[in-house]
Amino acid sequence: MKTTKIFQGFILPSLFIGICSMTFGQKKVDTLAKFHDTVSFVMVKFKEGSAYFGKIKENKNDTLTLIMEDLGAVKIPYGRIKRVETLEYMVMKKGKYWFPTPLPGRYFFAPSAFTLNPGEGYYQNTMLALNSFNVGVTKWFSIGGGIEFFSTIVSITAGEFKPTFFITPKVGLKIAKNLRAGGGLIYAQFWGNELQAGILYGVVTYGNPDYNVTAGLGWGFSKTNVGDNSSNSSSFESGKYPIITISGTARIARKTALVTENWIIPSSENSKLTYYPVFSYGIRFFGETVSFDLAFINNKDIARLLFIGIPFISCTVKF
Repeated sequence: MKTTKIFQGFILPSLFIGICSMTFGQKKVDTLAKFHDTVSFVMVKFKEGSAYFGKIKENKNDTLTLIMEDLGAVKIPYGRIKRVETLEYMVMKKGKYWFPTPLPGRYFFAPSAFTLNPGEGYYQNTMLALNSFNVGVTKWFSIGGGIEFFSTIVSITAGEFKPTFFITPKVGLKIAKNLRAGGGLIYAQFWGNELQAGILYGVVTYGNPDYNVTAGLGWGFSKTNVGDNSSNSSSFESGKYPIITISGTARIARKTALVTENWIIPSSENSKLTYYPVFSYGIRFFGETVSFDLAFINNKDIARLLFIGIPFISCTVKF
């Protein structure tokens, strides 16, 4: 029984994410012959790790000719190329390329409508406790999941494997210039199956990956199971009113961005609807594949105890 739980709760999701990464992350060399987009900017990633950026001038005889701002026309043999990616958004400042921010699809917790490319993915560790993966399956769909470390270790030391884990499928589509819409599910299971909870959400994002704002609505639900296998009962609750999120980011330097994420949570007391706000503010330091968030979560109640708010840290590695 324990082996089955381990397989269902952790090994199976991990295998699924790994298979998606291998399946969609490999670009065969023979597909390079299909690149003839002379309008969009592209990134040509070399097998040794470096990259060129520019526009394709010509593609024939197993050679890609790239027009670069500083070098002009450069001929690149297929044998050197690891992959070619079309860049939907590209910034050059003072002759220096500003690589894409590695996490346009997420603020601190809340998602934007930006999506991962097929085969792209990232590993994220939040507050040392939450470990998660996300992988792009198609241009419009990604799948993610993860596990909470500390409660899982406690359950193992108690002689059972009852992980707290979560899954995060997401869709996103471009509907106009600088306008995207998306939606998805955040589902979590706590302490075995004693508590299941989630949020079904929709978001709209305006802007580009460096400067954008997102508004979202999410409806929460939960299911509580009480008792053992021979005698158990459960209760299901769903939110009548939506949770509102308003988030944004602004890139202030080549490797630095400001991020804010704000939640407005509905509460009904004595048949009166009120909203409880929680906001956050912080800074994101990043390179091409690594990102580090330092932020504070705050509201009027938290500020009474800690004026600057509760510290929040997160580290992400893109692959």
